[in-house]
Amino acid sequence: MTMFGCSRLKQAGVLISAAAAVLLACPVASAAPAAAGATRQAVVNSGDAMYTVSPGPGREPYYCSAGFAILVQGVRYILTAGHCTEHGLDWQGIGPNVDTHFPVTDYGRIRDLSGSGHSRVNLYDGRTQRILRAGIPQVGQTVCKSGMTTKKTCGKVLGLNQTVNYGKGKQVVGTIATDIPIESGDSGGPLFYGGVGYGVLSGGNSQVSFFQPLRSVLAAYGATLA
Repeated sequence: MTMFGCSRLKQAGVLISAAAAVLLACPVASAAPAAAGATRQAVVNSGDAMYTVSPGPGREPYYCSAGFAILVQGVRYILTAGHCTEHGLDWQGIGPNVDTHFPVTDYGRIRDLSGSGHSRVNLYDGRTQRILRAGIPQVGQTVCKSGMTTKKTCGKVLGLNQTVNYGKGKQVVGTIATDIPIESGDSGGPLFYGGVGYGVLSGGNSQVSFFQPLRSVLAAYGATLA
């Protein structure tokens, strides 16, 4: 089976038996079409490309996608996947890592020095969608995601409270599963529909994708949407 070309940590999704899923933080060498995403931006919207460099021996550069803009005690952060904030200390044009929560959950914060204003999703057609609140989707509901590689795409919710095993003892529980195909670099991007935010992308493949629920993350941080 063809795998995506970066960060190839395979997992067995609980809703699929014949397909493998991956964490989708993306080394630059495997994401040449998205290289333009590393340019400095005045404001970072949900779904935009983010770029950092791993502090490890190889100093490997990585891309992920921005999740939602949030406020914690009046301070602005970008929410993204926790396996993204494992890689690097500073995100170009945005700010420094603050924390990471992975595995079991999959979310982390980046201090957002890039701008201000409401949390908005990049629809990749010249428009953005303001996110007004966090919600919990229903199985069968239409939802959309935005990410640096596959842009805005939509599908259906397959299940809630799903457990995903990434191998090497790494497991994420309580995820939202959808049939939206995703690719390398999309990690951390938002799951939404209209003005409601639902989650940030953890992993998946060309058949299924898994999202960390937004409501539980906001509660954990004591945060609100920007």
